[in-house]
Formats: sequence, structure tokens, C-alpha cells
Amino acid sequence: MRKFYSILAFFLLAMTASAVAQVSIEAAAPVKTAEEGITFEDKVKQNAVQNEFSNEAKLRAERAAIRKERNKIEFNASLNGSLSNFNSKWQQVNGNANAITGVANMLFTHSFTKGKFTINNKVTAKLGYTSKESEWTKSQDEWFISTAPAYKISNEWNFGAIASFRSQFANGFNDKDKHSSSALSPGYLNLSLGFTYNCPVKGFPIKINLSPISMSATYVTNELIHDTFYAAKFGTKAVADLTPAEKNTAYCYGLTLENGNARYEGGSSLQVNFDRTFGKKGVFRYRTVLYSFYGWINELTQQASTNRELFEHLAPTVRWEHTVDIKATKYFSTQFYFQMFYNKAQIKSVQTQILLGVGLSYNFKNK
Repeated sequence: MRKFYSILAFFLLAMTASAVAQVSIEAAAPVKTAEEGITFEDKVKQNAVQNEFSNEAKLRAERAAIRKERNKIEFNASLNGSLSNFNSKWQQVNGNANAITGVANMLFTHSFTKGKFTINNKVTAKLGYTSKESEWTKSQDEWFISTAPAYKISNEWNFGAIASFRSQFANGFNDKDKHSSSALSPGYLNLSLGFTYNCPVKGFPIKINLSPISMSATYVTNELIHDTFYAAKFGTKAVADLTPAEKNTAYCYGLTLENGNARYEGGSSLQVNFDRTFGKKGVFRYRTVLYSFYGWINELTQQASTNRELFEHLAPTVRWEHTVDIKATKYFSTQFYFQMFYNKAQIKSVQTQILLGVGLSYNFKNK
């Protein structure tokens, strides 16, 4: 019996050891949790968000800034007038006449710069009428347009060309029934190729253009104006009765009968431009343009001609303009204009004109 209890106790001890071993082995094994084996997948497509409206506005702003940097624009318009009135007693003693004068002026300039390339454009216009004893006559009439592309070769010098054309708007009369001018009668075309010096001093903005090769042309397309000047020069003499020398004599804005409606000259030209505004608010502004052309190519051709006695010796053509603008207020200004013009083919004397006007003005600049 005792032996039996010993065997039973050994058997129970063995079973307990086995159970403990199993429990320890199972405890040592990794225990799965609810989180294990669960994976996450992001199926949402990730794209960079761009504000198209913001980008377009930014691009427009950048393009506008570039345009403003490359382009410089100025526009000026003015309307000036004067009035003189005398009563009958004053007129009886002094002989003065009542008069009203109105002159409209316009100036537009545009400059484009990109790298070493520049182009300067200019448009001016002037039209004025004067009334004396209820009769209106044209006192000022001219429009002018020019373009000057150039390439910068140094800080002071550019190489380029200048093309300009000048004419008028309306008909003009020497007397009531005698035409003296009209659109494209006369018209002046100037073409030049050369070098331009730009003064680097900010307070002295002068430009000097030297063009060894230039062309100047004069047009008179209105036959009525030809007839007026022909009668003043040759009277009632028929064209067939004129001598060869008379046919080569200038009679209408430098044109001869041999020229027809246009006269072309080749030579060299000089042009000087100065434009400066004085004062912080631009109260005083002075502009001057000096242009001179000498047709030495035509002169050489005439000298080589067998009929040199038929041609008259040429002289340089000179046109010098001065404009002074005094800005009293934002919309009120005074303008003084003086021009000296010499063209031997037209008349062998210097022509001058002076204009002083007071009136309204408007000015715009983008810089």
C-alpha cells in the first residue's frame, strides 16, 4: 500500500511538471492581438493644389511690369487762344482789326527698349485759325510723324536710321481764291542712316544725329497749287514757250516743271534734339529741334552735267524749332513757339514765325 502511494505521488508530480512546462511554453509563444494583421492603404490621389486664377493674375502683372519697363509714353494736348477787340473809334484812329485766334497742339512720344535695341516714335500736330472781321483764315497747320530704330554700340553712341514725314491737314490760301497749300502739298519725306550721340549727363539731354547718307523728298500733289505758283512765277506764259532754264527753275516749294509732282535729293543730314523739363513739378519745359540737309549728291550730278548752266547752285536746308511750355496749373499753360526755316529752292530769304498762346492743357506720362 505504501508503495502504491509512492507511485501515485510520483505520477502526480510528473503530471504537474508537464502541465507547468506546457503553460510556460505557451506563455513564451507570441500572443496575437487584435491590431496585428491589420494594414491601411491610402487610395486617395495626392495632387499639388495650384491656384490657376492666382497664377494668371501674377503672369499678367509680370507682363505689365515688363511692358512698362520697356515702353515710355507721353501724351500732351493743349488748346490756346487769343482775342483782340477794338471799338469803332479806336479802329477809326489806329486802323486795328478785331481778331480771334485759336490753336490746337498735340504731342505724342513713344520709346521702346529691349536690350541694346531701341525705337523712338514721335507724332506732333498743330492747327490754328484766325478770324478777322468775320473771315476765318488758317494760321497754323502741320502734322509730323517720325520713327527712329537704333542699336546701341556704346554708352554714348547708337547706330540706326531716322524716317520722318511732314505735311498739313487743310487747304490754305494766299488770297481768297488762290490755293497755297493742302494735304500732301507740300509734303516732306526725310530718310537718313548714321550715328547718334546721346549725352550721358542727365541735366543736359542732347542728342546729335550725324547721317552721311540721307534722302530728302518734296511732294506737291495738288494741281491747283501748281497752277497758283506757276501763274505767280511765269504769268500767262505757256509751258511750250518756256526756255530750258525756266523749266529747271524752282517755282513751287522747290519743284521745277522737270520734276513734276516730286523732287528727290541725296546727300547728308544733321539733326540735334534737346528736351528738358525744369523744376520738381515740371513747370518749365524747353524743346528744340535743329535739322539741316545738304544735297551734295545732286550737286555733284549737276556739276557733271553738260548743261550745268541750267541748274542753280544748291544750299543746305535748315529748319530750327523752339518750344517753351510754362505750366501754371495742372490744366492751364502758356506756350511760346518760334521757327526759323531756310530753303533756297523756295525763297532766297530766311522764313520765321512766332506764336504765343495761353490756354488749357492735358499731359499724361506712364513714367
